[in-house]
Amino acid sequence: MASVRAKLLAKALPLTGLKAIFSDEAKLRANAAKARTKKVAAPGKGLHRKFTVTETQADGHPVFTLAPKNGSHRRILYIHGGAYVLDMQPGYWSLLGELVHRTDATVVAPCYPLTPEHDWQHSYDWMIKIYDDLVAEVGAENITIMGDSAGAGFSLGLTQLLHKQGKPIPHKMVLLSPWLDVTMTDPMQPELNKKDRILGIDGLRAAGKWWAGEKGATDTPPVSPLFGNLDNLPPMAVFTGTFDLLWPDARKLKEKAEASNMALDYFEYPAMQHVWMLFPIPEAKEARRQMAAFINADIEAR
Repeated sequence: MASVRAKLLAKALPLTGLKAIFSDEAKLRANAAKARTKKVAAPGKGLHRKFTVTETQADGHPVFTLAPKNGSHRRILYIHGGAYVLDMQPGYWSLLGELVHRTDATVVAPCYPLTPEHDWQHSYDWMIKIYDDLVAEVGAENITIMGDSAGAGFSLGLTQLLHKQGKPIPHKMVLLSPWLDVTMTDPMQPELNKKDRILGIDGLRAAGKWWAGEKGATDTPPVSPLFGNLDNLPPMAVFTGTFDLLWPDARKLKEKAEASNMALDYFEYPAMQHVWMLFPIPEAKEARRQMAAFINADIEAR
């Protein structure tokens, strides 16, 4: 059963206006244009006091780093969500700061090129350079790739592509409320659309087409990594909620992982909204503990 705080959160979420934006292509496009005029949400003063915080630029796009004061040889490459349309939001920094604290790893959070201005090919090419630099710095065996929503889909798609290209792949993956099939055609989704207080089918379907690009297809990997191969990929943890419009993606991924004997830790929380792990509710606190435990699981053995 959902906590009282989770229930209150669900009632308050419509006030953010996100559901209306993600339910209409025109509104989503207009919101994206408006968002481009604003500065990307950066780590606050509290994180600067606790960690070593840096901001660099990669081809004009910010890349934020949160590192323990005593440094770390481990990296978490965190790829943010936002339907490939929206950039980093203030709510991410609480999660990322807690990950640094719980894992003693350095978190690298790149603000990748977004759609509709760019498609998946441009963004993947950009991200691979970021990833290659991390591999050169600490080795792929010390990298966990992680993301939420679209960023979770990006994380899986990127790992599939790295494997296909014969590049070193990350040690682990963590996917939060993953968006893995941008076609938005699962038969469960119309009913879930009534329960999800953040996402909408029409807006996501449009964003998926933008992400695929003019010549791309929405039903092929890595645009929709659910249709890609899971063989020989690293161990993965998936977190999902049953009131999330993208819950069917996570369930299908679980089935595919089991069929391919892929190592998977699957965490399904009843009555949880999309990206509930980012909010100040008891369920998120528990999920963050589980994320850190998964990332830290084999440190002593190594």
